[in-house]
Amino acid sequence: MARKSAQVETRMVSEYLLKYYAAYPTRTGVPLGSVDEKLMATAGYQKALNMSRPYRPEVDAIVILPRYLVLIEAKVWNVVNGLAKLPLYKALVPTTPELKEYREREIIMELVVGWTSTNLETMAAAAGVAVKVYDPPWLDDVVKRMHNYWTKDYQAERQRVLETRRSFGLE
Repeated sequence: MARKSAQVETRMVSEYLLKYYAAYPTRTGVPLGSVDEKLMATAGYQKALNMSRPYRPEVDAIVILPRYLVLIEAKVWNVVNGLAKLPLYKALVPTTPELKEYREREIIMELVVGWTSTNLETMAAAAGVAVKVYDPPWLDDVVKRMHNYWTKDYQAERQRVLETRRSFGLE
């Protein structure tokens, strides 16, 4: 039996949008950046968008406010990678065909995390990114496991579980 994916970050961003932005239009999994003009000319607008989707970066969510466009990246693991992506994603908004009508709006960048630290806050401030802590009770266990991942006891238990799975032919 294969292990199931927890979809933690997907659930996080969905719940965060419902809690803080329910009154506004939102989009999740939004591709960013330009689409090849030649491809659009030969394949047509919609087909070119579909064909280029796998090659374009994707922001977790966008919120459309009256004067602003909010780019949201939710992270539990690799938090710094999420932070680093946001300013790069912001640079792609002006060339994103699907966001053409919102190009004149100012862009707000939000990194949604289950926990924060002084270093993360410092880096985010330097990058112009707002750190938003979203920590519902169901996320506590995930965050605790993540923080314990590199401890000696956790690694020993993890190794034991992996060996047991292999011995039963589950991996």
